[in-house]
Amino acid sequence: MDRFRQMQLFIAVMETGSFTRAAEALSIPRSTVSTSIQALEDRLQCQLLHRTTRKIVPTSDGIAFLQAARDIVDAVTGAEQMFTGDQVQISGRLRVGMPSRIARKIVIPALPAFLARHPELSVEFSASDQLTDLVAGGMDCVLRVGVPNTPELIARKLQDIPFVTCASPAYLGRYGRPADLRDLSSHVLVNYTPQFPATESVLTFCDNGKPRDIPMQGSVTVDGAEAYLAAALAGLGLIQVPLFDVRDLLETGALIEILPDFAPPPEPLSFLYARRRNLSARVRVFQKWLEGVLREGGV
Repeated sequence: MDRFRQMQLFIAVMETGSFTRAAEALSIPRSTVSTSIQALEDRLQCQLLHRTTRKIVPTSDGIAFLQAARDIVDAVTGAEQMFTGDQVQISGRLRVGMPSRIARKIVIPALPAFLARHPELSVEFSASDQLTDLVAGGMDCVLRVGVPNTPELIARKLQDIPFVTCASPAYLGRYGRPADLRDLSSHVLVNYTPQFPATESVLTFCDNGKPRDIPMQGSVTVDGAEAYLAAALAGLGLIQVPLFDVRDLLETGALIEILPDFAPPPEPLSFLYARRRNLSARVRVFQKWLEGVLREGGV
């Protein structure tokens, strides 16, 4: 078996976690996978995997070889893609991190068409509102809203996300509807923080073309998008959210936009991946597909 094929099989074993699942994913006998990995270890004269009856764990040499093998396989696949374009078939596992509401409302609903084009691909989502550590979490790429502060990663801006300030009718019935920023002194917010302890409670508005932070009081702090929306719907305070996230609630009147003339500045939606010599074909194809989904979805 050629060396390139051995690398592909080793990557498949690492991504699926077993010889059997790797063989099933590639539609080849399990014995072929096992023999190939043994031959690879013999040729390299080192052990790449610890094998037990329950799981396969890479050795330190195995981890190093996996990275090198991925770089080589990705480079070859990328070279082919230069000539085949979208016709290239990607396979294996793609691990993606993104905010939960973007996953639920935008990406996952469009995913069936993407997987139909790439039936050999499996996608693992870390749909979380916590900041995902791409490297430590073993992610191939992550989506983040806001200005990235990760110099160790490459960030590609996909587009700007418009934000709105809104509240429930019940809240506005109690506190009144603010006409300008000065009126906010008598209002409360729902504080959102990606991780505790929470930072200062502020809402950000665009005032005369410049961002302006307004410190506010609030008795509720949450660290998740679902709880943030639920708190606003319960009348617990003002919130600022991406427009795509509440467009349906604004249309039904469940939430009401306030201070539209002072709308929050838009936030960049960025696609981040590790600084590697060769960008994975899976990541490259997924990014291109995602850009189309965002354009068509009117986010």
